[in-house]
Amino acid sequence: MKIQIAKMGEQPIQGYTHVVCSDNYINFMDVSDNECTEILASDILDHFDIDKVRDCLVSLVGKLRLGGKLIVGGKDIRLFCKSVINGAISDEEASVVVQNTNSMPVQSGVIQVLKSLGLSVENTNSGGIHFQVTAKRG
Repeated sequence: MKIQIAKMGEQPIQGYTHVVCSDNYINFMDVSDNECTEILASDILDHFDIDKVRDCLVSLVGKLRLGGKLIVGGKDIRLFCKSVINGAISDEEASVVVQNTNSMPVQSGVIQVLKSLGLSVENTNSGGIHFQVTAKRG
């Protein structure tokens, strides 16, 4: 099973089962542990309080089968700050981002958690204020 985790109202991707994410919650009612071959969760970490990000990652990894791939990401506080300081994001845009974001974990911290959960990191990307990590289980 391949799943896409996204906010309510986001366009589903063909070939993926759509799973809804809201603040500090992913609706995994129809997904069993060790069932997923791929989880696409590109921007969900923004929807979790900073003290819940690790729990979110643990939950995602629990749904992956051996050999399964996880693509996870969000906004990185360091990239955000750099963009504001360098003027790439206006004060008004920055205020909107902060207002609509529960947290902005650091990419390196997410990588560290994924590795501690037994995943091997295959790829990392960052652009603007966003980052994405691709990792594989076992």
